[in-house]
Amino acid sequence: MLHRLTHLKDCFEVYALVPGLLREEVRVQSDPVGRLVISGQPEQLDNPWGLSPFKKVQHPTTKLKINKLDSKPFVIKVVSLPSRIDPHQTSAVVTLHGQLFVRVPFEQPSL
Repeated sequence: MLHRLTHLKDCFEVYALVPGLLREEVRVQSDPVGRLVISGQPEQLDNPWGLSPFKKVQHPTTKLKINKLDSKPFVIKVVSLPSRIDPHQTSAVVTLHGQLFVRVPFEQPSL
């Protein structure tokens, strides 16, 4: 899965390709320390795109990618962002053409 990370004034924007997955089959999770997890699972295992369950995890220090067959939902990508974020304001959109756009606002300082 290709992805692009853009650093803007108030947020990060992540663009990724998730071909062959429907909007309902893609899940985006984020946590305050700056980790964004994009996962998905095709509902039909005999889908016309040839997708099968697997895991793809990128180790944060070595950047080594590991693929494993698995019958559980698979992790497509783990993106470590360089600063703390606001996970409650994170938003994601999947297009009909398999494009994922995620907006991840920076954590606001407490007053």
